[in-house]
Amino acid sequence: MSNKRIGVVIVSYGHEQDVANLVDTFADQLKTGDRVVVVDNRKPWVLKDAVGERLEKHGAEIINHDNGGFAAGCNVGAAHIVDDVDLLFFLNPDTVIDDPTLFNSLRRVDEQWAAFMPYLLLPDGTINSAGNALHISGLSWVTGLDEKPVEGSSEVTDISIASGACLAVRVDWWKRLGGMEGLYFMYHEDTDFSARLLLAGGRIGLLHSAYVTHHYDYAKGDYKWIYIERNRHVLLLSVLPLPLLFVLIPQILGVNLGLWAIAAKEKRVGLKVKSLRLLIRDLPAIFKLRRSTQELAELTPSQYLAKMEWRLDNPNLGNIGSNKIVATVYKTYYKLCMSILKLLA
Repeated sequence: MSNKRIGVVIVSYGHEQDVANLVDTFADQLKTGDRVVVVDNRKPWVLKDAVGERLEKHGAEIINHDNGGFAAGCNVGAAHIVDDVDLLFFLNPDTVIDDPTLFNSLRRVDEQWAAFMPYLLLPDGTINSAGNALHISGLSWVTGLDEKPVEGSSEVTDISIASGACLAVRVDWWKRLGGMEGLYFMYHEDTDFSARLLLAGGRIGLLHSAYVTHHYDYAKGDYKWIYIERNRHVLLLSVLPLPLLFVLIPQILGVNLGLWAIAAKEKRVGLKVKSLRLLIRDLPAIFKLRRSTQELAELTPSQYLAKMEWRLDNPNLGNIGSNKIVATVYKTYYKLCMSILKLLA
């Protein structure tokens, strides 16, 4: 079905010119029935005054929203169009569409894929993300970084986590999951969405015949550090089936000890404490989220573990990721966990 109606959702937080430039790059690919919504997530709302005419000439609609985080902005934008389209397509404001056939490629993806993403490329043509890994520690990182995409392939292949910078989701699956989880506020919300979708039995794919260009600026601010650490634990506590969570506890504790040591070395212990306080404060909301998430579970604990990664090939881990002893320990531990879960089934 190549006539699927696409609903584009862009959340802006002070990215007025970037958003207008982005919409300019894909406006000629829109078809009758497609919708574009831009959520201005920053008060005072200036997006409409700054670039409203440029957006509206392409049929884009602007929604003003009190900032409740990226996930909340996505949910507000999606709610505005979800009943009128077949496919939601979330784009970061710092992306541009250089691929002249992107939208046609999105329309042709088979219904078996609940969510999918095109390659996310850096301006030099190398990969920014070919999907993200979901590690058994709760950490998540991009795969394929700095590599070249596979050319000439029209296939879609399974991935565990799709990047929220260019995420396509079928409307029925979006409704089934209830959208993104606002509890995350910032960072890891796309990881959580994919993790919950996998648990509910959905497939997530990488579309090899399409790409989005990402003008990515990696910042290491304090808030990013605090929320990534806090949200990693939110995901572990809310998404993992209980038997899987139990068998992974030893290595989760080990990783946490290592991260405390790194925080001490980098003089970030105060940030780690703030992250822990946020986590403890939100435990009632996390357990409420866990109940609703587990109600949708279709995969067994061992099936879900099979979707997770044991390798430490995170480019930010340096020598640890390439250490053969560490790799052997993690691989053995992973196999042991799998055996235990299958025995318990």
